Amino acid sequence: MKPDERLAEVVENSAYFDDEAWEVWAQCLSPTDRLAYIRKHRSHFRFSDYDDVIAVVRGRRFTGCSSQLLRWRHRIRARTLRSALLFSVAVWLVIIWLAVCFIR
Repeated sequence: MKPDERLAEVVENSAYFDDEAWEVWAQCLSPTDRLAYIRKHRSHFRFSDYDDVIAVVRGRRFTGCSSQLLRWRHRIRARTLRSALLFSVAVWLVIIWLAVCFIR
């Protein structure tokens, strides 16, 4: 692969990550969640003035690190799915245990 092709691929992937990160930021997080994320990951954001901060918190703009936000979202999603799976297994074990107890 030529260096020019590699650069074009990197720019294309970067634009995709930026679009996906903005969508997650605007649609999946509430203003309270956004503010908590900004406080926790302050070094990932660039703000030029107070209006920029307000726009980011309200979800109109995203100036943070796209890859960090997407990685954070995938971790949260995986943790949630794991918890749901463990809860489902526990419920089924209780149902089986109750069925065995009532059959005897």
